[in-house]
Amino acid sequence: MAGQTGKVIRIVRVAVLNLFRRDRLTGQVAVGLVGVLVIAAVVYGVGVASAQYRLADVGAWLTAKGKGMAVHVNGPAGKVDGKTDLVPQMRGHNVKIVQDGSTILIVDLDTGVVSRLDPSQLSIGQSRSLGKGIQVVADSGKAYTVDSVKGAVQQIDPVSLTPVGASAALPPVLGQAGIDGQGTLWVPVSRKGEVSAFKDGRLQQPVRVGEPGGSLALTIAAGDPVVVDSTAATATVVRPSGSPLKVSLPTSVRQSGRGGVLAPADTDGKVVPLLVSGTGSLVTVDTGTGRYTSTRLPMPKHRYRAPQMLGAKVYIPDETAGALIVYNSAANRFEKPIPVTNRPSRLDVFVKDGMLWANDPSGPRAVVVDRQGVQKDINKYKDRVAGGPKRRTIPLPGDGDAPPARARPGTPQSPWSPQRPETPQRPETPVTPPGPGEPPTPPANVSVTPGSGTMKIDFQPSQGEGITGYVLKDVQSGMTATPSVIAGTGPYTFTVNGGDCASEYQFRVAVQYKDAQGRTQEQMSAASDPVRPCVTPGAPTGLGAKATKSGAQVSWSAPPGVSSATYKLTWSGAASGSKTVTGTSTTLGGVWKNGSYTFTVTAANDAGTGTAARTSSALTGPESTAKVQMNGTSNGYIYSSPNTGSSKNATMRDNNGDSLTVHCKVAGAAYTHSSDPNLNGSMYTKITWKGNTGYVVSYLASTPGPWKSLEGPAIWEC
Repeated sequence: MAGQTGKVIRIVRVAVLNLFRRDRLTGQVAVGLVGVLVIAAVVYGVGVASAQYRLADVGAWLTAKGKGMAVHVNGPAGKVDGKTDLVPQMRGHNVKIVQDGSTILIVDLDTGVVSRLDPSQLSIGQSRSLGKGIQVVADSGKAYTVDSVKGAVQQIDPVSLTPVGASAALPPVLGQAGIDGQGTLWVPVSRKGEVSAFKDGRLQQPVRVGEPGGSLALTIAAGDPVVVDSTAATATVVRPSGSPLKVSLPTSVRQSGRGGVLAPADTDGKVVPLLVSGTGSLVTVDTGTGRYTSTRLPMPKHRYRAPQMLGAKVYIPDETAGALIVYNSAANRFEKPIPVTNRPSRLDVFVKDGMLWANDPSGPRAVVVDRQGVQKDINKYKDRVAGGPKRRTIPLPGDGDAPPARARPGTPQSPWSPQRPETPQRPETPVTPPGPGEPPTPPANVSVTPGSGTMKIDFQPSQGEGITGYVLKDVQSGMTATPSVIAGTGPYTFTVNGGDCASEYQFRVAVQYKDAQGRTQEQMSAASDPVRPCVTPGAPTGLGAKATKSGAQVSWSAPPGVSSATYKLTWSGAASGSKTVTGTSTTLGGVWKNGSYTFTVTAANDAGTGTAARTSSALTGPESTAKVQMNGTSNGYIYSSPNTGSSKNATMRDNNGDSLTVHCKVAGAAYTHSSDPNLNGSMYTKITWKGNTGYVVSYLASTPGPWKSLEGPAIWEC
């Protein structure tokens, strides 16, 4: 390229010199033209493949199957700023784009061929056939392949697409995999009810997230894996640096059918939206606290894809309507749907760079939405962009994009003309308020949120005339609802106190109104999703342990806001084990060996299992007092170690009855008594006598129990 570009510049330079001889002003204009031509020769001229394109930092790659292209869109502008042709073998195929920073991989879902897109050149580089049906995931600078049917996982180089390190095998069929914030691959293994981690060519310790055979869905939420078991109606948050958090979801999640709940592959924040399309239940789970809110929405019987969350709004792809249903979780109401195609079509919807993207891969239309809910329509078929078919045209001073010609009357418009499509019908029913004399509409969007000993019920008010207030129905004996009546002006929230954490409750809201005859009437909402009056516990506080003559005593304080829970206590170190405790302290009669221990305690109730509290302690058994025995008219030696062959720290002579401080006992080297074989043994007692500390053969100390064995927990093992 350099030689051909230099040739162009030399020709232009000669022309400029000739112009200078004729006219100074003309020469100055020509100098500017030289600059234009030099730049054009570099960017648009021969050797254009070497041009470096700079695309928007906040943007995304979208497929345009109908044109056999991949296009890059500037998010804030909503404009295409680059595109490239797919390899001929991919055109017309179903294609998925996996994008992580500068790693852009194009996966042909029909053939299993994976190609790398070089964003700096707007060209397809390396291509490899990895096999039909292979998952390809990339994030945090790492890339992996997952063969769901064969159960094989493999790290690959995101540039060369070649294997990196060893592969690993898992029991098929595997679920949709994801990469956490540390670059570790996580794969749901339904057959075992586990999620397995794969890193550096090795499988890590799997995490139990459900029952074997359950329907598992994985979401990477703010870098942490979250696995929903639709069969058991649970969500497990796996934190690589701590214990899992397990949340019991409403039992309506079990009605999601064979495929399970619809869950996003990843979320920017800690809140994960889940859609049970069969019931219209929308559950938002806060994976940081383990709390959820559940709303039963009046969803039409359409084909949906996994909901996405941006800010407080949930965007539900409705492929039957070709639109995004928008639910504002903070206000508990629908907002105006966002049309994408306004016709039945597949929609690829994801969140990237703090923006939500919705793309029709088969057509020209796409939409980008920012955190404020501002949307921009995208025409992917626009040509005048880097990498487009007109990229080789050399621009001249004064040139620019001509305004589009107006269509003649009666001329059919292009199917991708930038014309706003009709807005699909909003999912609220009915669309228009009732007329005079007609009953008000029932309250809508009854939403439930569990609390500690409470249940909060929010709803959208009715539309119509004569409304006098709202009352909560299905409040059982022993419960109280506050307020007892909500005025027609709101706020539209009831709080129910009481109930049992082991049970779920459903509520309805009734609107009360006066009919034409002045009589009080009611219109009832649909039932809410099930809810419990308790929340997933947090981590216990104040965990500590100490050694006693009864064993290790472990105590803690209940998590904030939790009045009743059971606790699982585990310990490891010099001894290991586990125990279930109903209170906030326990004494471990089986732990009486000196050494370092790690204690872990986790709170659980019917709402779920919280994160663990953990502490490490070096425990040394308490001292006790004993007397010297069996040492009349003889010598008893205090050894430096539990071995009669070790050095002697002191000699006790004919001192039966002397007081000893006993520290612990331990099995050591065998010893033989010179005259009495009944005194042969291998047990030693660590003592202090007259300022001398060391080990004596155990029959010399009058400790309780048989001297030939360990006595704990009154006398700890050294």
